[in-house]
Amino acid sequence: MQTFWQDLRFGVRMLFKKPGFTFIIIATLALGIGATTAIFSLFDQVMLRRLPVERPDELVILRAPGPARGRMSSDGDNATSFSYRMYKGLRERNAMFANLLARYAIPLSVSASGQTERASGELVSGNYFATLGVAPALGRTFTLDDDQQLGAHPLAVLSHAYWLRRFGGAATVLNQTILVNGHSLTVVGVTRAGFNGVQVGQSPDIFVPLTMAKQMMPNRDGMEDWNDFWLAVIGRLKPGFNAAQAEAAVLPIYQALLAEQAETLKDWAADRREAFLKKKLELKPGERGRTVFEADNGEGLNALFGMVALVLLITCVNIANLLLVRGLGRRRELAIRHSLGAGRGRLIRQLLIESLLLAGLGGLLGLLLAQWLSAALVQAIAGAEGLSATLDSRALAFTFAVTLLTGLAFGLLPAWQATRGDMMASLKDQSTSASFGRGHARWRKSLVTAQIALTMLLLVGAGLLTRTLMNLSKANLGMRTEQMVTFSVAPELSGYSPARTVAFGDQLSDALAAVPGVQAVAASEIQLLAGSNMGSNITTEGMEQLGNIESQVNQNFVSPSFFSAMGIALVGGREFTGGDNPKAPKVVIINETLAKRFFPNRNPVGTRMTFGGGNVKLDHEIVGVVKDSRYSQVRSEPPPVVYQPYAQEPALGELHFYVRAAQRAAVIPALRAAVKNLDANLPIYDEKTFDGVIAENLFGERLLAFLSVSFGGLAALLAGLGLYGVLAWTVAQRTREIGIRVALGATPGTVRWMILRQGLWLTLTGIALGLVAGFGFARLLSSLLYQVKPADLLTYVASATLLTGVTLLACWLPAYRAAKTDPLVALRCE
Repeated sequence: MQTFWQDLRFGVRMLFKKPGFTFIIIATLALGIGATTAIFSLFDQVMLRRLPVERPDELVILRAPGPARGRMSSDGDNATSFSYRMYKGLRERNAMFANLLARYAIPLSVSASGQTERASGELVSGNYFATLGVAPALGRTFTLDDDQQLGAHPLAVLSHAYWLRRFGGAATVLNQTILVNGHSLTVVGVTRAGFNGVQVGQSPDIFVPLTMAKQMMPNRDGMEDWNDFWLAVIGRLKPGFNAAQAEAAVLPIYQALLAEQAETLKDWAADRREAFLKKKLELKPGERGRTVFEADNGEGLNALFGMVALVLLITCVNIANLLLVRGLGRRRELAIRHSLGAGRGRLIRQLLIESLLLAGLGGLLGLLLAQWLSAALVQAIAGAEGLSATLDSRALAFTFAVTLLTGLAFGLLPAWQATRGDMMASLKDQSTSASFGRGHARWRKSLVTAQIALTMLLLVGAGLLTRTLMNLSKANLGMRTEQMVTFSVAPELSGYSPARTVAFGDQLSDALAAVPGVQAVAASEIQLLAGSNMGSNITTEGMEQLGNIESQVNQNFVSPSFFSAMGIALVGGREFTGGDNPKAPKVVIINETLAKRFFPNRNPVGTRMTFGGGNVKLDHEIVGVVKDSRYSQVRSEPPPVVYQPYAQEPALGELHFYVRAAQRAAVIPALRAAVKNLDANLPIYDEKTFDGVIAENLFGERLLAFLSVSFGGLAALLAGLGLYGVLAWTVAQRTREIGIRVALGATPGTVRWMILRQGLWLTLTGIALGLVAGFGFARLLSSLLYQVKPADLLTYVASATLLTGVTLLACWLPAYRAAKTDPLVALRCE
């Protein structure tokens, strides 16, 4: 132990002996370790971490894939949505689950202490907290007694974070009444700290009993409808059962419930009915909760984590090269210590301790960078509710492990090289380099070649992702978005009936149109390009002739003159007008994609359709066809969409307005005033330009492109520095040779080309290897690309050209110095 402390003190002195060299290494390591830690923290929360509940390995997610008919609400996977009646039947009849919970996320308007604000909420079954094993921090949570009678349990449980933020952590909140969506709820408890629900990206502020659904969602009541799919269901297996056993045991119960549901679907075709009755219930691992955020962002996070790991590897290679040079300069020192009795193992330990000191200091500085970068990422990511920007114990443990491995990775080879061979020859030859030989040079060149290859791989990935972002930014959305602002209101959360919401929408549209500078006003129930969806299956005239066609389509309810205001071209028929009211005949407008699928080779205008299937009345007339436009995502091709007048929506509760104005910034205060004049207590939210909507929709692509370009640029800089170091060392080693060449008549140009040729050979070898690896990496990224192929020639050529340019700059200075060599000085050089 005494010798260890001696080596440690000596290592510290050696680091302070060359502060510039030490600072460069520590700063380089801080960038690599800091970026890796920040990405890992995000990756861990989304992809790895289990729910902070009791025995999360016993939890399972229920899925019911297969045919369905009716209203479907989901956040990505329709098979995970169940009707309340199906959930209740499974809960009451099953013998395989210790418990079975249901939940549904909803927006809330909360009034307390004289203030009204928008909050996130969750309708949950009475056994929600018991199933998860989540105890309250204050008061109590819900029980099955709070789940017995519809509308009879006006209670609320606050999340710990919301309790601290809104109520200052006061215990007096218990039994306090708050107004939620126009209904008084009594606060009965506060959840424990650290519990943010069962889905990353959704962090409920308030939990409300599921039996209060009608009060919380006044324009929707799916409690008694077998064919209203909206609840996500999570089960806890009984001890001793695995998912496969539970699937087999619950199947008869599930299919018996399907038979009950089928009684409401008697008008279905026989083959579809049979397929419905044969549906199976799937149980998927639920230890990490519902992985919707992972499904949407997992591929991008995997790519980022892979890229930042490559940057860290390049950092290690670069520092190993620097330490190889430093080891060359310390050859005599090490030989003297060896002659005084220090064995090779002791010398290697000394050099590794110095490497670990460098890594430790780089890791400490990297933690500061990681905390800043993590906070920036979490704040910027849309839909990242519940993600923490604080580096927890898992992130700190990861940083410690990475720091240790990094120190060993870049320190072991230089230590081994510096102590190999006949060390006493360094003293005999009076040269610091005599005994290093060609092996040392080969190692340094190999490391630089590997560094260039890895950099090439990163540049290819960055180029493909950047081209993807450029293609998406220029994508034809099918609508005019310039000079447009958007905002939203949710009148139903303030107690409005659908009829009153329609009247409010009409009045507000008129008021906005009268604002000076406003050129067009439109409104829709489903927010455009915001990731929102609403859909149903449809039946059209002549559909029986189309065979087994997929009949699920998207829906939106829009204002009169919506399409002209949004710049969506009308192909045939007419637009909606103010006359398309609840008393008028039901009308719809369809987009071209739907027209091509359901009405091939004929004009759909004037034909009839309806929502649902089987023996249904075709009571909607198609009065128009419009050009395709993007619906929920910029990168997704237009789906089949049916548009309806919002005045004919029986459950209208929310409206998103789009206002085109010559001066967008100047008109925003007037828009707020228009809403306030109609209802001073109705809050507006999501105020932004439409460019901002598009930017949010493409945030993932922007983040990937920005970070990949940043990582690629950092890697190119490190590769250039590494190549510069190799050539500078080569010039120093060949000074006498260069002097002799110059004395014999070599021109400066010849000397420059000799050094440049060596650098170009290393560069081209690395680029060739990187192109092969880059193509494999590009194929892994293919699902993230848009209108660009993994083998895109332009990207590969541009990446190779950029890297060649960087390396040529790195080669030029050593080559220039070599060409300036004075033969007389060189021949006297040791």
